[in-house]
Amino acid sequence: MTYDKFLDLLEEEIDSNLAPGEHIRRVQVLKNNNVHLDGFSCMMPGRREQPTVYVNNYYRSSPDPDYIREIAQMVLNLQRGSRTLPGEEIKKLLEFDKARDLIYSKLISATRNTELLEQVPCRKWLDLAIVYYLKIPDSIIKNATALVRTEHLRSWGLTPEELHEIAVRNMRREPAFFQPLEQLLGEYGLDDSNSHLYVLSTSRKEYGAACILDPGVQSMCGERLGGDYYVLPSSIHEVILLPASDTPENADLEEIVHTVNRRCVRAEEYLSGSVYYYSAAEKRMSLCEKGRA
Repeated sequence: MTYDKFLDLLEEEIDSNLAPGEHIRRVQVLKNNNVHLDGFSCMMPGRREQPTVYVNNYYRSSPDPDYIREIAQMVLNLQRGSRTLPGEEIKKLLEFDKARDLIYSKLISATRNTELLEQVPCRKWLDLAIVYYLKIPDSIIKNATALVRTEHLRSWGLTPEELHEIAVRNMRREPAFFQPLEQLLGEYGLDDSNSHLYVLSTSRKEYGAACILDPGVQSMCGERLGGDYYVLPSSIHEVILLPASDTPENADLEEIVHTVNRRCVRAEEYLSGSVYYYSAAEKRMSLCEKGRA
């Protein structure tokens, strides 16, 4: 069975089990790195938000009818459960007075997001792009975020520069997470002693690669690492730091990044295949030529 046929059968099963007044439609949503996710969105009278349940990961090439019914019921249950969410609170989040303190920055690939970057306020940083998101309070929806789009900027009456300043201020309230890699791995029962690698993220470890944008954090890392260092993008959630003094001569750092991206990083969480270098004397971050130390 093709993937499209799977979606067709799932849509038919969902439609056949809708209760009076329910409206659930099939949608495709553009995500980070040009990843398109398929799902079903619930449209409810009087509510602006349209929760979406994504189903890409449930595809099977030979599903039996019971499996299709099970996934359809899961979608319906999640959508019906979303009706208990405080809709008025979510609506208020779109008002600038409420949104102001929830706006944060994240780093994404510029080359893999050309279509998305046409729809959102953004700015270049080296070969990457800075975009912005709202952190939805856990009291409303746990572990949820919403990308800030151009229409939000218009409704708030903000310029891109003002949006960036607000995000920078809010990011500085987030403590940076800086830890030796072996210490982090040790917490998971793994051992990678004397790697000389360090992890940088936010305390929430969500879109934490953006920590490296802050000149104060860049400088702090230089002090902790004893001078210049390399930045290896691990994902949109964190970066790996390597002191220049501990880096073997002619080490192919770009190949290390490519290996990690290929083996460990989900397509939607990919950040970059480049290597970056921080000069403590110049207090400047730059692209590392050909990824070699």
